[in-house]
Amino acid sequence: MKSAQHAKFSQNQLRVATGMALTGILLSGPAAGQEASGTVHPGLQDRWTLEIGLYAPTVKTSARLDSPTLGIGTAVSFEDNLGLTDRETMGTFLGRVRLGERWRIEAEYFSLDRSGTQTISRTVNWGGNVYSVGAVVNSEFNSDIFRLSGGYSFIKNAQSELGVALGLHVTDFAASLSAASVGTKAGDTLAPLPTIGMYGAYAFTPRWLLSGRIDYFALGYNEYDGSLVNFSAGVDYRFHRNFGVGLGYRYVDYDLDLTKTNFTGNVQYQFSGPVLYAVGSF
Repeated sequence: MKSAQHAKFSQNQLRVATGMALTGILLSGPAAGQEASGTVHPGLQDRWTLEIGLYAPTVKTSARLDSPTLGIGTAVSFEDNLGLTDRETMGTFLGRVRLGERWRIEAEYFSLDRSGTQTISRTVNWGGNVYSVGAVVNSEFNSDIFRLSGGYSFIKNAQSELGVALGLHVTDFAASLSAASVGTKAGDTLAPLPTIGMYGAYAFTPRWLLSGRIDYFALGYNEYDGSLVNFSAGVDYRFHRNFGVGLGYRYVDYDLDLTKTNFTGNVQYQFSGPVLYAVGSF
């Protein structure tokens, strides 16, 4: 791997270590006093949980599409060079089911589609198409993100939970550039990345719950080489035994080299920001 990739991996590994350390500090300390408090929160005992959210992240996207004829393409920022908005709002959906006291399965989905038009100020080689300075370029960058994981809680009681998870973070990337004088060139790929993660929750009262998770991938896997960090944390309030609202934060960072038939190149894709959600459990 290039040295820049190693530097990026080190930064991501630092984020992972920091997130896991903070999670452990938040959860392991209060867990010691859980028997005395007698706190019971529905989110820690109900079998079925559903969250529906509204996510408003800041987005940074850089991609490169190579070609057999012109070789390595131009790494281009879709926000700075191609006019895509760097702020979007999207829906998020998460479901969780508990299998007994300590095992759980979790699934999540969200989608981000953007397009833009801009007169470019640099020459771009995209998949063998060359878009020259002054060309009016239409661009799209779309992603559908699915996450599925199975977890085991090695700490699980009426007030707190802490566990580890193995999962699959599947992302469908589709990126294209087009101009009237040059034509259209698109790359799309489905990237199923295995992840290892950690999750936790702590109930301050029967109504207030702090929760978070982090998932991580960094290795060469089939046609993919790079890293992925997925981190989320939130606090929710139960105004009813089965229903509540919450406010959270989410950070996702991809840095992937791809050698797929429909997409050979690189994707650096980062989004982070607040999420407002409704939660129900039974």
